[in-house]
Amino acid sequence: MSLKHAILGFLSFQPMTGYDLKKAFDHSVQFFWPANQSQIYRTLADLNEEGLVKLEIIAREERLDMKIYHLTIAGQAEFHRWLSTPLPHQDYREAFLIQVYFGGKIGDPETILLLQHMIQDVESALAQLVAMYQIYMEKIEQADARRDLFFNMLTLEYGISSNQAALNWLNSVQDRLKAGSYSPLELKDLTR
Repeated sequence: MSLKHAILGFLSFQPMTGYDLKKAFDHSVQFFWPANQSQIYRTLADLNEEGLVKLEIIAREERLDMKIYHLTIAGQAEFHRWLSTPLPHQDYREAFLIQVYFGGKIGDPETILLLQHMIQDVESALAQLVAMYQIYMEKIEQADARRDLFFNMLTLEYGISSNQAALNWLNSVQDRLKAGSYSPLELKDLTR
């Protein structure tokens, strides 16, 4: 996925300013596709140049002009094309797993500290996702666009499931190290 297509997706809901887009990212897809303000503005400029969005400038006295971005027909077509096209497999990278891979080069106490830090990070992320999910659950009953909200919630389900699986594994590794056990899990236990 590219930032370009995420922005086109948000603009498919309604015209937005760059600031509005940043808020939309932060309150919805940040856990799997974060974007900073400067990336958003650079991409908006590129999209405008490509004719996928059009810029409306609203002059304001004593404040900076407001720049509102609208999705063009070409932008709608590009977003639809991208949505309906299977994506190529993407390599997965996780720096923490490099630390785990070479963990045999440091002592168990140091490794356990790394694991505890990662457990705290995952627990925090999981708590945020669960809180977001609960908010969405309250909204879905009253939602006019129930189907759209359902698909939004699917990404939260994935995030919660993934983080819960990571947390289970991290706790298992920590428990085995604390017990002085260097036995891997049985394959059948990994593939349930």
